[in-house]
Amino acid sequence: MLERQTQLEELAQHLREVATRAGKVAFVRGEAGAGKSALIEQFALQAPRGTRVLWGHSDALQTSRVLGPVNEVAAGLSVLGTVRESDVSREQLFSRLLERLSPPNPVSVVVLEDLHWADEATLDFVRFLGRRIQRTRCLLIATHRDDELEPTHPLRRVLGELTGQHTARLRVPALSLDAVTQLARETRHDARQVYQVTAGNAFFVRELLSAPKDTVPDTVRDAVLARLMQCSPAARELAEFVSLLPGRTPFWLTRGLLGDIGAAADEAAARGLLRYHDDSLAFRHELGRLAVEGTLPRGRAQTLHGRILRALAEHGADLSQLVHHASHAQEIQAVLKYAPQAAERATLVGAHREAVAHLATALRHAGSLGAPERARLLELHAAGCNMTNEVSVSLASANKALALWRELGDVAAQARVDLLIAKQHWKAGQKAFADEHVAAAISLLETLPRTPELAMAYSTRSRFAMTSNNTEEALEYGQRALDIAAPFGDNSVRAHALINVGAALLSTGNETGLAKLEQGLAVALEHNLAEHAGRAYANLVEIAASQHLLDLAARYLPESLEYCETHEVQDCLSYIRAYAAYFELNSGRWDEAARAAGELIEHHALATAQRIPALTVLARVRARRGDPGVDPLLDEAMRLALPTNEIFRIGPAAATRAEVAWYRGDRKRAAQEAAAGLKAAGTRGDAWIRSELAYWGWRADSDFELPTNLAKPYALMIAGDWRGAGAAWKEINMPYEHALALADGPEEALRESIAILEPLGAGPLAAIVRRRLRELGVHAIPRGPRASTRGNPAGLTSREVEVLRLLVLGHTNTELAQRLHVAPKTVDHHVSSILAKLDVHSRTEAVAAAFGLGIAKAAE
Repeated sequence: MLERQTQLEELAQHLREVATRAGKVAFVRGEAGAGKSALIEQFALQAPRGTRVLWGHSDALQTSRVLGPVNEVAAGLSVLGTVRESDVSREQLFSRLLERLSPPNPVSVVVLEDLHWADEATLDFVRFLGRRIQRTRCLLIATHRDDELEPTHPLRRVLGELTGQHTARLRVPALSLDAVTQLARETRHDARQVYQVTAGNAFFVRELLSAPKDTVPDTVRDAVLARLMQCSPAARELAEFVSLLPGRTPFWLTRGLLGDIGAAADEAAARGLLRYHDDSLAFRHELGRLAVEGTLPRGRAQTLHGRILRALAEHGADLSQLVHHASHAQEIQAVLKYAPQAAERATLVGAHREAVAHLATALRHAGSLGAPERARLLELHAAGCNMTNEVSVSLASANKALALWRELGDVAAQARVDLLIAKQHWKAGQKAFADEHVAAAISLLETLPRTPELAMAYSTRSRFAMTSNNTEEALEYGQRALDIAAPFGDNSVRAHALINVGAALLSTGNETGLAKLEQGLAVALEHNLAEHAGRAYANLVEIAASQHLLDLAARYLPESLEYCETHEVQDCLSYIRAYAAYFELNSGRWDEAARAAGELIEHHALATAQRIPALTVLARVRARRGDPGVDPLLDEAMRLALPTNEIFRIGPAAATRAEVAWYRGDRKRAAQEAAAGLKAAGTRGDAWIRSELAYWGWRADSDFELPTNLAKPYALMIAGDWRGAGAAWKEINMPYEHALALADGPEEALRESIAILEPLGAGPLAAIVRRRLRELGVHAIPRGPRASTRGNPAGLTSREVEVLRLLVLGHTNTELAQRLHVAPKTVDHHVSSILAKLDVHSRTEAVAAAFGLGIAKAAE
């Protein structure tokens, strides 16, 4: 535990707070081999008497066990009793665990290890418990590697969402040279050489110091294999066998396949390769397992995987384990048997990412299947990718399935896949292709007797008409769908169609639409139609944002996020988050808006319909603050929006481009952008979007042709009623637009405008208002924040401010090291310190925070 006392004391303090105040989440991060597990094990040993310590482990299987770590914790608490895991819903499991971890139950420490390997359902549990942790008497410790998280890794979303006083973050750093020197004293190894080779990685240091005194292995693998070669043949055979099973290997399995392993296990443990865990064996670290696994000849490994597979299957093991070993054993029939079953189980608990992975595994071995079986697998894969928001992958599988169903002459299946393809094209912003596939589905189904499938095809046409603001068509086909579905009692079609009809009406300002939309949501919730419920929530949030309906937003925004996160409706969740960023923007919380939009853009695989609003929000924050990087965002947003032919996508991007042109004094360009947006809208579309476009066109050109039926605040501004417009904006809590209206008033109004703009950091508009004050002959004009007040923002050192400014300009760590003439490791430390002080989790979030601190402008 050298150099780990700070982390141990911090964890102990968190546990004391849990016992006396409220529960807490502690994320413990570090590189592979840093010593995270050793730290937590030592902390658990030191926990006060009476503290329950429960462990759950994620394994490096080909596809993660669904709820594996959560079920381990549940077993430790006897939550399920005699009930099988598969007979308890995810919601029931989560609720029962929350109850067991809450007062009056004793204080608990729940350790979830290696979350970088966790399935989506397990991450949902972390999110579920994390948001309710203050109600519990639980310290939830979640460990993860910070060197293996891709930008779109699902764990990043969890880390970004769980913040605040009930969440802590600890880092397990590499050992210093002093620590390595102290460890090397009892050996003949040169401490400096050890430190140079290992960079202070605790696991590598330990392995290297245990190597023969005359050798210094170059890699972890070499060090581990040096241990292996010192073992007897029996111990080596056991280690090789255990290396094929990520996680823990139960004694019943090793004894069943290898016989008596007692002496071999003791020797492998004594030599530091393996360790005992109750009724199982495991490598001391995953790095060691991988090193040994890599030495096995392929043929021998396949044979052993086959034997393991059969033993696990007889024992009723987890389906993900069976798929893993079947795949490595190259036993194709077993893969095709277990992978679809594992996918079905994963889908049932909302682990759609794992379901897709299992289906992809099956498809890699599907050559021996007949055409109907291949088509079904491809269709299932495409539908799963729809849930995980992988549009291009979904399209690829769906098109292959469609071709097979055509060859087989299955009309109903062709139509079903056509609708799935249409949905993906709509997400991708390819409206014309979406309409083609909907029309194809309808043509096919109209040749058959009336069925719920035809009703769903009509409802899908209603949906796309609604998103194009073609209200009449949306209502007509929505009603057709309801009429056909009624005799069948098809609640899926009923919910889908009611959502379309309600959203179409509400988008035009017809308040009766809200009742229908809420009715569709109620049907979806009652019948557990998660995808339809997510879409209902997404429509409610989007309409509330675009029409500035504060009460509707307050009612549905938190509820929609909670539902879509819990039920893993990823496409709707990203959409809702994008429009949640709009609320932050409109309410004047620009740092939060930029952070949310930037996080979506950087860490999420967004479809076009979700990416456009995120790009537009981030562009507006940057433009209104005078920060760099506006044009690339708006260019991408408009490029993506135009093919959709939907005013909800095109209008905000065009309005922002017009606004930016006006700030820059390019009135001609501002009028052109506004006119282009209005042309795309036509006579249909949301009045607020058309009004915003009309306003910027009028600001740029007083002769600009204005549409009718403008939204009240914009109509008042164009009419010259700055006072009435300001009051209208204030009523709906839009401070920037309030200041914009006041900017057309006399001195008193201009001063009030400045007072609103300064806290926002709205430099360009504030400069325009100051110029107007000077034109009025006013001399005592507020100057805005002095540079000295921003000299040490967020407690950053001058060096960290310098690094942050370079991050804003897009420099990589390597470029930063070259420019600052320091080692890359030093830059890593600076960046880590900046992220911690700004309380953010990525470089993009740090850059967004820099805008609010006034650092970005200096960087420009």
